[in-house]
This record gives sequence, C-alpha cells and structure tokens, in this order.
Amino acid sequence: MSKLICSRQNSVSNFVHAVASTFNEKLKRRLSEKTLTITWEIGFSEFLLFFCLLCSLFLSCSSSKKQEAKIEQKKEMKDLVTLTNVQIKNANLMLGGFDNTTISEDVKANGMVDVPPMNMASVSSPINGFVKSTKALPGSFVRKGDVIAIINSMDYIQMQQDYLQTLSKLKFSEQELERQTVLSLEDVGAKKKLQQAESDVSFSKAQAKGIEMKLQLIGNHINNLKNGQIISSVNVVSPIDGFVKTTNLAIGKNVVPTDVLFEITGNAHKHLELKVFEKDLTKISVGQKIIIENPKFSNMSLTATVFLVGKNVEPETKTINIHAHIDSEKAEDKLTVGQYVNTSILTGKRVAKTLPETAILRQGNGGSIFVQIKENTFQQIPVKLGLSERGNVEVFLGKELNSAKIVKSGASILQAVLSGGEE
Repeated sequence: MSKLICSRQNSVSNFVHAVASTFNEKLKRRLSEKTLTITWEIGFSEFLLFFCLLCSLFLSCSSSKKQEAKIEQKKEMKDLVTLTNVQIKNANLMLGGFDNTTISEDVKANGMVDVPPMNMASVSSPINGFVKSTKALPGSFVRKGDVIAIINSMDYIQMQQDYLQTLSKLKFSEQELERQTVLSLEDVGAKKKLQQAESDVSFSKAQAKGIEMKLQLIGNHINNLKNGQIISSVNVVSPIDGFVKTTNLAIGKNVVPTDVLFEITGNAHKHLELKVFEKDLTKISVGQKIIIENPKFSNMSLTATVFLVGKNVEPETKTINIHAHIDSEKAEDKLTVGQYVNTSILTGKRVAKTLPETAILRQGNGGSIFVQIKENTFQQIPVKLGLSERGNVEVFLGKELNSAKIVKSGASILQAVLSGGEE
C-alpha cells in the first residue's frame, strides 16, 4: 500500500510541473500579443482549475492513508481479547510456557489384512466329470476334509475298471512266472519264456501301483475297490480350514482338473501387508511396533510388529511392502482377510516443544493459540501442529514469543469471547 501511495504522489508531482509549464507558456504568448486582459482571465481560470485538481489529489492520498491505517488497526483488534478481572477469574485461565515432551515419531502406512500362501487354497476337481451337488456358499466356513462338492465321472469309473483288470492280469502273470520257474529248474522250459514271465509280472505290478496311487489321490478306498465296489462319483474336499471366498460351479457343469472350483482363505496366521513410500524406507526396521488406527474396535488397542521388510520398490507407486504380525490373537480374530487398514509405524523418539490440547484451537491441519500481550489482554496467533503424545501436541511458531505467556487452559473460552459468543 505504501508503494502505491508513493507512486501516486510522484504522478501528482509530475502533473503539477507539466501544468505549470503549460500555464507559463500560455501567459507569455498572451502578453506578447498585448491581450493582457483576456490572457489574465484565461490564465486565472486555468489556475483555479489546476488548484482544485491539485487539492483533490492530495485529499485523495490523505484519505487513502487514513483508510489503510484504519484497516490495519481493525485487523489487529480482530485478534485481541480483553477481559475484566471477573471474567478472568470465572474462566480459570492457566498461563505458562511450552512443555518439553518426549514424543514418538511415526511413519503413516496403509494396506490390508492378509494370510500367508499356505493359508490360501484353490480347489479343483481331480478328474474330468460333471457337478452332481455342492453345499459350499461364498462366505461359509469349511474345515479341512469337508466335502464341498460331488463330481460324477465316467473317467473315474474307467480308472477303477483298469485297476481291477491290471490286478487280475498281475495275478495271472505271477502264476505263469511260478510255472516257468518250476520248468526252468527241471530244465524242461525255455529260458526265454521264464524271462518273459518275469517281465510281465514287473510290468503289471508297475501299472497296478500307478493306477492305485491315482485312485488314492482322488480319494478312493482301495480295499473296498479290491472287493469289487466301484463308485461313480468323486468327492471334492477342502484342503484347509477357512472361509469360502469364491465359487465357480453349477449343477451339471462339465469340469476338468484345470478349472478352479473354489477359493478358500484360511483364518489363521493373519498378518498386515502394508505399503511404505520409498522416502521413508530408511526409517523402517524389523521389530518396530505398529499401531492400527483404523478400523477401531471399542477401546481395544490393536498393535502389530514388523517381521519382514521388502527389498524391491514398486516402480509405479514408489512403495515397498512391509509385513507385520498382529500381537493379540483376540484382535486378530476381529480382523477380516482383505480388510483395509490405516497404521502408524513407530520409528523413534525425540524431545519436542508441546502444549496441552486445552491450549490449542484446531483449524484443519493447523490451529491457533492465545498469548498474553499485556494484563487482561490476549492475542490469537496461528501455529502449525506436529505429532501428539498423551494429550500433548507439538507446536511450531511462525515467530518467537520472547517472554509472553501462553494460555494453556481456557483457549476455547477466549475464542468464544472473540467471536462474540460470550460477553
């Protein structure tokens, strides 16, 4: 504003000199033409016009200065609160200076609740077939070994048939081997037939063993099959305890071993998988405590401990993965796999200048406090806020307060008086 006023004054000065020069030139010209009377009248009129214009400009400058001073004074008065002795007594104001508080530094990180790979399962049919029935719905809990679907399969029937035929062939081969062995001992049979019999027995044994292992993987009871009990359906069972995440089947659907019918997520060994920005990586180490800020479960504090720090930075997000174990089993049970979490990783401690919450008026990410500038008079000043520790908040000032006292309790009352809410 002061620069603007100086600029206007310089403009006025230049204008005055220009008008004065024009006035002198016209006056000389009128005198030389011996028309003094007319010149005097014209000159006098121009002089009056010039004088009025000059006065208005100076009045305008003076008015601007006064207006600016009033605005500055009003602005200063807007942040001031003056109380009477009675009001101060009733408000119970507590004055003092900053406190030195040891606060914990942290790194903000978000992520999700996850489980290790051994607690996740994709379930498929072990053989080609058609879906006969299923009872597993998304979200339902299943235990290891529970039947979650039944598959009818002609390939399964054929496999059992092949097994029984192989056993029969093996029995015949073994009998033939016994005959050839006896004949060979009596030098009656040919050596070639003995060797062929031995080969047939070995082949049949290998074939029978291979089919038997396949049947066992499918879930067949071999002893029942040897007694002639051929079944047409295969039971699809859950390999782990957990919750059904997704299903991808319908009654009568043709399925093959490559089709994923169910996805099951285990409920044990939950952990946090967090993402930390590259710039904060040097602050993170194994063993640091983590406070889970969201979600909240009543008054129970949820904490975790860092057990693995990733080594690769994702190029797109410039983040790195951090894995943490949840400290409490009770808290772990309340979290759901895939749930989003906000956390603070405690990375260290330092001493900082703080004020109690009762001294701070929060406004967005910042706030303000009141300081005593003279007896019974307080001024509101803006501040920046840092970390909080047990009700104490780190405060950063824009300028030094010198010896001014800070209102540590009752700031909200002063704010009410300043806004006209309390007399």
